[in-house]
Amino acid sequence: MSDRKFDQGLLYRRDLDGLRGIAVTVVIAYHLGFPIAPGGFVGVDVFFVLSGFLITSLIAAELEAGAFSVVSFYDRRIRRIVPALVFVCACTAVLAYLFLLPGELKHFASSLLATALSVSNFWCLLHSGYFDHAAETQPLFHTWSLGVEEQFYIVFPLLLMAACKWRRDRVGFIIWFLLVGSLLLSVVRLGEHPQSTFFLLPTRAWELLTGSIVALGLVPKPASRRESDAASALGLLAIAIAVFSFTSKTPFPGLAALLPCVGAALVIWAGQGETAPARLLLTGRPLVFLGLISYSLYLWHWPLIVFANLLNVEMLTGLQKIAVAATSVALAALTWRFIEQPFRRRGADGFTRLAIFWSGGLGLGTLAAVSLVLISLHGIPGRFSQQVLDLADAENDTSPWRTKCHAVELAKGKFDDTCVLGDAVPPKTIIYADSHGVEFSFVLGSLAKSRNESVRQITASGCPPVADLLPNGEACARYNTEMIAKLVTISPSTIIVAANSITWSMEVPERYWQGLRNSLAALSGAGHRVIVLGPIPRLPNHMSAPATVARWTGRGHDPADFKFSQGDRFRDVDANLRSIASDVNATYVPVAPALCRDEQCSAYIEDAVLYFDDNHLSVHGAGIVAKKLLAPLLWPEADAPIMAGTHSLP
Repeated sequence: MSDRKFDQGLLYRRDLDGLRGIAVTVVIAYHLGFPIAPGGFVGVDVFFVLSGFLITSLIAAELEAGAFSVVSFYDRRIRRIVPALVFVCACTAVLAYLFLLPGELKHFASSLLATALSVSNFWCLLHSGYFDHAAETQPLFHTWSLGVEEQFYIVFPLLLMAACKWRRDRVGFIIWFLLVGSLLLSVVRLGEHPQSTFFLLPTRAWELLTGSIVALGLVPKPASRRESDAASALGLLAIAIAVFSFTSKTPFPGLAALLPCVGAALVIWAGQGETAPARLLLTGRPLVFLGLISYSLYLWHWPLIVFANLLNVEMLTGLQKIAVAATSVALAALTWRFIEQPFRRRGADGFTRLAIFWSGGLGLGTLAAVSLVLISLHGIPGRFSQQVLDLADAENDTSPWRTKCHAVELAKGKFDDTCVLGDAVPPKTIIYADSHGVEFSFVLGSLAKSRNESVRQITASGCPPVADLLPNGEACARYNTEMIAKLVTISPSTIIVAANSITWSMEVPERYWQGLRNSLAALSGAGHRVIVLGPIPRLPNHMSAPATVARWTGRGHDPADFKFSQGDRFRDVDANLRSIASDVNATYVPVAPALCRDEQCSAYIEDAVLYFDDNHLSVHGAGIVAKKLLAPLLWPEADAPIMAGTHSLP
């Protein structure tokens, strides 16, 4: 993200390119899902510190010499950032046009516009969290970090120049003050506002300012070779600890980000002298090479990962991941050689400042114009057949009661007649669930109405019916405590319990299973008939079923032939739910038999897609399961067909 420099007396340091090489490597390893680097996302924080150091070093040297020019500064930034960014974004836009469905292309276009305007971090904040699965389908999601840096480049030079003119002797105090203030803001806001804390400059500025502290000499240089060696080794160790021990569940940035940032700062600080760790590791040719191409490599790797996942039915294999990484390196090397280097040259064989400003503006303006055209054309649906468009539209096959009765905000949980679906009679059946129960509520409400009955919907987003404190916070625990307290006091009913157990049991398995057991035991002990729904088979790679089946069909396949498999994780969850249901005298109903045969699950049955994303059944999918598996239990006198083998996994 920062460049190899010889300007204004700043000597080139191979160790900094080596540090960049480490940073970009761990980021790619993390994004490819290699388990060796669960905290590889901290590579971005290392980049931030490096950027702060190099940019501040350049500005400070020019200010000291009385030669700083805002125009010259932005000339260098445009040369460094814009050509490769425009080129990779243009290539990504071509891939998006070829492979993304209309809704996806329109969504991509909005992210492309944000990238061209240097506000992609705000776009990411509005659309998804960094660790959310939705981010895995956005080809330009990784440009959020460029947005942070570019906004820093707009503000910081002017701030440093003004500070030097005002009170040169207080520059250090001002930088320290801003650093500490930004860090405190990051810590304070992380709990309640994790997404904005992650994506926005005010809570990230301290990371770049950490590099500024080193650049301005606010920390004395190493006094000895031994001190340099120790600092360098300690810095590399700090980064390694973060890479190998942090996970997507680590509260971040906040205090946790101190580890990689201070580690990077120590390496930079120690490298002002010769150090053994730097010579042995950071100055090696492979890492230096990766560091030199790190900017282009960072730009290329994520779009390639996204499209590889979109076009692959199953999870990427290890060899496929290595192939994606190798392709990223090859494209990055070519981009560095033929795009980055020519635009960075000045003089007779390079580009003049005027040419750089014009070409940079033209490139970004073209991206913005293309984005607006794609948005106005609604993603150009004419690229696909009507069948493909109809399949993709299954993402809208959701319950009309999702907005009214699904408690996205837990304080809005409903336990009144508003969320009684079916006939205007007291409900005999209750659906108590997280988001996996919403479409079942709607379908069962329709079936109940035809029998002059009703069902009550009690569902909450991201909050399974577990009587325990889960990682999603105290609000969910309070919500469930309140709901269970009400449920145990009402007349005996049939209560259908559903949850995204595959996800929740992965995060805190013991607490989840025990909490679920406690909830079911309380309901069963109150005299209710409890029915526990099994896990819903989910598509690999968090692929949206409507989009995936539509793409599959667009390539000439029959949508009914699209199949996907479930692994050991699914079977383990099924076994646990079955065991718990048996222990608390509840009825267990596995979902898989209605959707899967011979270890292969369908995403398309009876002329329609079964899901509206990767793990939530659509109204059509929930209807198939409800009619085949739940209706016979709720209304045994009805003539409802039951599929063979409904009480065992395929």
